[in-house]
Amino acid sequence: MAGRICLLKSAFTAIPLFYLSIFKAPVAVCNKISSIQRKFLWAWGKHNKSIPWVSWDNVCKPLEDGGLGVKEVKNFNVALLAKWRWRIMSNEGGKWMEIISSKYSSSAENIQLRLKDQSWWWKYIIKVCGEGVANGWFQKTIGWKVGNGAVVRLWEDLWLGNECLRSAYPRLFSLSLDQGKKVGEVGEWEENRWRWNLNWRRVRFQWETKLEVDMLSRLSLGALCKDSSEQLLWKGDQKGTFSVKSAYSVD
Repeated sequence: MAGRICLLKSAFTAIPLFYLSIFKAPVAVCNKISSIQRKFLWAWGKHNKSIPWVSWDNVCKPLEDGGLGVKEVKNFNVALLAKWRWRIMSNEGGKWMEIISSKYSSSAENIQLRLKDQSWWWKYIIKVCGEGVANGWFQKTIGWKVGNGAVVRLWEDLWLGNECLRSAYPRLFSLSLDQGKKVGEVGEWEENRWRWNLNWRRVRFQWETKLEVDMLSRLSLGALCKDSSEQLLWKGDQKGTFSVKSAYSVD
């Protein structure tokens, strides 16, 4: 049993690893791989039926949670694909990044384009990361350490507290003319002090003004720095750096 578990974690996971790390596997393929894994674990690879003594969900749980640590194919595929989104958002270099960016026109600048203008590969990445869904799992797990405000979007990105301003103040977001703008584009430096300059479609009602005051009070907590750049943070790991292991364990 111990030997079969080791083979499941090494050989059976390694064989499809290249394809799972680049492409979204069809559900039928994931189910077939899982079926082969189950047969190998309980029936030694034979075609005759065997008794599964533990549910497959428990087998795929981490060792610290009482499982055997076998990778569940669908979730593993999602975690591997999410790594590309992290690499592009953090402007990571390397030969693979050059190839992917060249083939699918994926870069930190292009990912802000409308979804219909993206390549089919990037659309798959967006889908598995939960983009377009309220509080997608990937978006909830990343954050920004703001610097000069040249990269982080004021309303849409999570850079202040535990919630982006778009979700915290939906009414003000609908009235804002700064949608999609970077933090550094919505204000100016006066000597060494940052002053916000928010633009609105119309004059706010009295109850909307109270929301604006509250938001400005919250914005005052976000300290910008002229001489430093933004840093992307991964909340799934204590070091703040993305890893497939930490993404696999995100609920």
